[in-house]
Amino acid sequence: MNCAHCGGHYLGHMKTLWEMEQLAREGHKSFLISGGLEEDFLVPFRKYLNHLRHLKESYGLSYNFHVGFPQSFMEDLEGLADVVSFDFFADPMVMEAVYGFSVEPVKLLDAIARTRVFAVPHVTIGILEGHISHEYEALKMLSERFSAVVLNVFIPTFGTKFSQALPPDLSRVKELFSYTAEKFDHLVLGCMQPRGEYRRLLQESVKEFANVIVKPTFKVDFDFKGCCALWLAKSRAEVVRRVR
Repeated sequence: MNCAHCGGHYLGHMKTLWEMEQLAREGHKSFLISGGLEEDFLVPFRKYLNHLRHLKESYGLSYNFHVGFPQSFMEDLEGLADVVSFDFFADPMVMEAVYGFSVEPVKLLDAIARTRVFAVPHVTIGILEGHISHEYEALKMLSERFSAVVLNVFIPTFGTKFSQALPPDLSRVKELFSYTAEKFDHLVLGCMQPRGEYRRLLQESVKEFANVIVKPTFKVDFDFKGCCALWLAKSRAEVVRRVR
């Protein structure tokens, strides 16, 4: 897909499906299932569901499915996925600029709601070349259906269309975290954070608002190995407010 913010860069570091069993034998217990997108904007997991179910049952695994942008409910994930993670855009024009396509926001939310799996929305702050664009509206829409959200922060990545952009201004990021903390019971600073001094300053500026910070630059007493969405699922936080 060669997305403007990613360009497939981060997919290159992921393990393949066929390496999972060896990793499970080595003691790894949780996995993020992700990848590119098929023509219907879903991550291409459907042809591997039986294999994933076999591994889950054989090794007691937990799965966080990063599903893409579903347009209808995903019945096949019920009983297999421990949690569903999805990225959300309130403005189709912003999504089009990033991905080269767009989906109707409400249609996506309805598809997630109909899928009977614990779901955690993700919003990337500054994804439009470091600028704040749709984020406030996205958080407002999500707060009407969810009580938890993961906020990531745009990383300018070499070789991508947005490589020359800057990360979002930290004061604007802090304002967004403050706004989000008022609307959600659980707020997580996710794993997508620029490195170096920016990350340290970012975490320092938002730690008063975030319940969880992934990849902390400071010492913490609590430690969880796995995706933050799995932590939310395993801690049984009440994320979905509306009864499906």
